[in-house]
Amino acid sequence: MDIVPQEMLIAVAKTAKLDGLSPEETMTLVFRALDHEMRGPGGQRFNPARTDGIGRAIYAALFNYPLSLKVDTKASNGFRWEVAIPAYGYSAPFEQMFVDALLRVEQQRSARTKVVYA
Repeated sequence: MDIVPQEMLIAVAKTAKLDGLSPEETMTLVFRALDHEMRGPGGQRFNPARTDGIGRAIYAALFNYPLSLKVDTKASNGFRWEVAIPAYGYSAPFEQMFVDALLRVEQQRSARTKVVYA
């Protein structure tokens, strides 16, 4: 149960990459796929996309670096993504792509909400 979000993140990132999506499109897709409340270890509810370290975790999944979801009592939702990536890996440009992906998700949701409630 506690590795399902990790497996989902890796599967979505690899599939998107194989389908030729850009890094920003891949991050958008991964974020949308994981942006739901789930039950974590011990039955605690949390949202893996809104968990500390998600950007780095997506990077790790894209480039086959180790990643795992850890219980962290100091984190805002009790969990954090832990990755082993090189220092140069999650660069400022990649972080900006992640921010752009988050904005794209919000735009997609806003457009969908307008259609549903129109």
